[in-house]
Amino acid sequence: MEGADAIPMLGYATRLRDFATRPVEMIDRASRRHGEVVTIRIPGRYDLTYLNHPDGYHTVLSLPTDHGSVGPVLGLVPTVGFWFPRNGRDPDSLQALGIVGKRILAGFLAPDRAATVSTMIPPILDAHLRGWPEVTDLATHLYPAVYEIAGRYFTGDRFWDRYGARLVPLLRPIAEEIDVPRAALAATPLYRFMPEYHATGKLDALLTRALRDMPDVPFIQEIRAAGVGDADLTWMMMYVLWNAVTYPGSYTLWTLVDILADPRIRRAIAESPDREEYLGWCAWETIRLNPVSALIRWLQKPLTYTASDGTRYYIPENTIVGAFPYLLNRDPHRWPEPDRYLPERFRDIPSPRTALFGTGPFGCVAGEFSRRLIAGVCGHLLDDRSVELMAPVPAKVCRVHLTYPSTPIWARIVNGAGDADYVARGTSEHLRRST
Repeated sequence: MEGADAIPMLGYATRLRDFATRPVEMIDRASRRHGEVVTIRIPGRYDLTYLNHPDGYHTVLSLPTDHGSVGPVLGLVPTVGFWFPRNGRDPDSLQALGIVGKRILAGFLAPDRAATVSTMIPPILDAHLRGWPEVTDLATHLYPAVYEIAGRYFTGDRFWDRYGARLVPLLRPIAEEIDVPRAALAATPLYRFMPEYHATGKLDALLTRALRDMPDVPFIQEIRAAGVGDADLTWMMMYVLWNAVTYPGSYTLWTLVDILADPRIRRAIAESPDREEYLGWCAWETIRLNPVSALIRWLQKPLTYTASDGTRYYIPENTIVGAFPYLLNRDPHRWPEPDRYLPERFRDIPSPRTALFGTGPFGCVAGEFSRRLIAGVCGHLLDDRSVELMAPVPAKVCRVHLTYPSTPIWARIVNGAGDADYVARGTSEHLRRST
């Protein structure tokens, strides 16, 4: 420990503050100072050890479920872990549900099935665009469109036509609870004043009604077919929807902003012989630069890890071990010019699944679906219309799993002017505002 962290009591306070408000900076700073293996002591909670090396990344993500558990981790997310009703309140039953949920999601996301999302994007996005003002806050208006596309994909038109308009405003605040300060607040008596708490209760009531009124829709039937018990059906409906919209919503926004902020990228898209492929590279590059800040597992038994210099580390049970994708994704030995936005780096990488979406029993199963969804939304927004940022890109605020804009993201959207016209109009004023 160094600086204020070394001072009793004050060090506890600074660590809690950093863990809650700037976890990426805290872990990055500790790793650069102390090397490959770093342990951060969270006062009154647990020790968190990061293995900041590719071997450590694979070690953490490859732990079997009876060694590195995700149940206690999911239990920290208010809606998923302790607000939404389910059968059983212990971490093991929560992990078991999470594993079944991954299997259900994987069934929905088979490659031939995931390809159908591309055809869903134009009509849904066009319907939303008709309601957008010419100068719009992308952070406000883009999310509902992405949520509807993903929501319709998973639940089907019949279900979404009936419940979608009520689902979107409930899912949005719940998605934003993936934030350390808000999760901490949820564990206090003040939780009753939190909008995501009230949204969770309304979502439970809505899904309970849907389960009663539409038990035959494929969305519900596929959950039943996975062996989910009656007492956990609505929890699993919530879990599938939560996964379906949360990460695509955030990454679609930031991919679009990254494209708009760089005239070179706009020009490359306009000139690309395969726009969807290039836009898919853009999605991957945005995810690379803005990954979930920590992938963590609760150790059910001790772990011994051998670092690259041969040093062996003993990590005790009932502590947390994690990988830090943010640092690995900026390793110059793996990613040339790691801080530059270079979608072309993926030209010769067929699928960066392991690097960007994790691996092992809890790895993300939605890589191809996310690529198609993000590329399709960004491509359609850039077709036959001008989309231009009206102010510098706001600072990005990372809260463990999601990246939030610090201020509104204002953009002007004018129909009838496509990429070529936009590039031709690229002026020094635009460059000044976009960089």
